[in-house]
Amino acid sequence: MPTLLAVLAVLLATLAGAVPARCAEQQLDAYNTYLSPPFLNPDGSGIAADLVARLNVHLAGAYRLRLRHVPRQRLMLASMRNPASFDGVGLLLSPGFVNEDRNPRFLWSEPVFYDHNVLIFAASSTPQLESVEDLRGLRFGAIIGYRYLNLERLVEDGGLQRQDTGAERLNLRKVALGRVDFTQMNRLLYGAIEGEAEFAGKLAAIPEPGAPPFARRLFVGPHQKALLLRLNAALASLPCDALWRASTARHQITLAPCAR
Repeated sequence: MPTLLAVLAVLLATLAGAVPARCAEQQLDAYNTYLSPPFLNPDGSGIAADLVARLNVHLAGAYRLRLRHVPRQRLMLASMRNPASFDGVGLLLSPGFVNEDRNPRFLWSEPVFYDHNVLIFAASSTPQLESVEDLRGLRFGAIIGYRYLNLERLVEDGGLQRQDTGAERLNLRKVALGRVDFTQMNRLLYGAIEGEAEFAGKLAAIPEPGAPPFARRLFVGPHQKALLLRLNAALASLPCDALWRASTARHQITLAPCAR
């Protein structure tokens, strides 16, 4: 009996040492607002899932992220309404996309990677553009709740007729059918869709005049300075993370060189 009690004591001590390590990890929701490939594929995989998986490796012992996919307008109207109570992590956005460019209420990370948008026209009527002023008078297919920083002035002064839908594919269909003249979307999203049978050969993408590349970042609530420090440390490790490099290479995303 003493031997059995000694074994039980060792087991309990082992478990007592193991459980707190997992319990110490703070569980946080990580919000992705890109609901189309390659950010979110039909099987749940994609850039967002890959990013969260690799961040969790580098955050182990302190935080664990749970991926949530939500429309951007819902994130802005609900989760982001009160910054002081926001305990999650926003994924792969830029401050200007969520009205954070002028008076930020959240804390923003170092860049995850740099990206750019393109303008999509019907293949049979692709213009030569020198500036966004050349778009004046056209019909623009947009997404409800999205900001288009380089086009806002034209929309506000009536130079562009903005027509909102709920998804990128709906706008591409409207362009292909001639119901709007063009749409704007991220080059990664367009690259994942353009070859589909519905759109193949019907559309053409051109650079957006005057729009520089933008940094995709993470954001947290203003009270989460410790979390931001850990996220930035994790992001600094990603250029040397082989699985993250493989994921980004599949989508022609350029990362900083590994500094090790």
